[in-house]
Amino acid sequence: MSIVTNAKDKVIASTLSALDDSDQGNLFFTRVHKVGVSRGPYDNPVVYGDDTVDVLIWAGFSYHALVARSLKMLERDLTRGGYIERIARAALEEHGDVTIENVCHALQDTRGWLRKVLQGPANYFQRRTESGVWGPLVINGVEVGGGVRVYLGETTIDRVRGTIYVQGLKLGEQVVMPAARGSWRANSSPKTVAKRIIKEGLPIGLYCQYRLDPERVSNTAVGAEASRLGKQARISIDPDALRSLFKVAP
Repeated sequence: MSIVTNAKDKVIASTLSALDDSDQGNLFFTRVHKVGVSRGPYDNPVVYGDDTVDVLIWAGFSYHALVARSLKMLERDLTRGGYIERIARAALEEHGDVTIENVCHALQDTRGWLRKVLQGPANYFQRRTESGVWGPLVINGVEVGGGVRVYLGETTIDRVRGTIYVQGLKLGEQVVMPAARGSWRANSSPKTVAKRIIKEGLPIGLYCQYRLDPERVSNTAVGAEASRLGKQARISIDPDALRSLFKVAP
């Protein structure tokens, strides 16, 4: 089955092809107008979180290694004592109604999910591809790696069939134009808040994905040029992201 993708955009296609040049991953820079989330009536939704940002990521790393390191760090933190209480205090600052039981359930869910991923194939996204929802990007007959994939599911209000996504470790992001409506604040349950805080403290919390709609993307670059554009955009690199990066390269 032939899928029409935005790889037909020559600039995006050539940039993404360069991502696959190194089996150790590569720097990727882009300016992207985020899609955000739509809320309200289907025929007149309000969009939140559609900031325009400059972002620098490390793409093409081993997702399996990222998950393995996250599980190892979680198990280590649990042996040091006081971990559950620290998560509970952080969650309470946000939600105000979090219990130790909520945190324990969140911890159990997070640890179970990490283990489930590790029990699957080393290429985690292979399962997504086999499901028919995601597939590889093919340019001039050559399959592109580097953390790039194509959405093959049905077009919905949130996703468009044939759109390219790139995943990686977010090293830093600079807001160029904030969303007019700001960010969407979901009314999350106490357990959900605790799970998010747990993940944010692990290497998996640095994982990011960007949707590369041609009309929303500009200034894409890889490698040394990506580094130059990142400095030009004054992106502050998260030191925790760099420390994790050296642990997840294949």
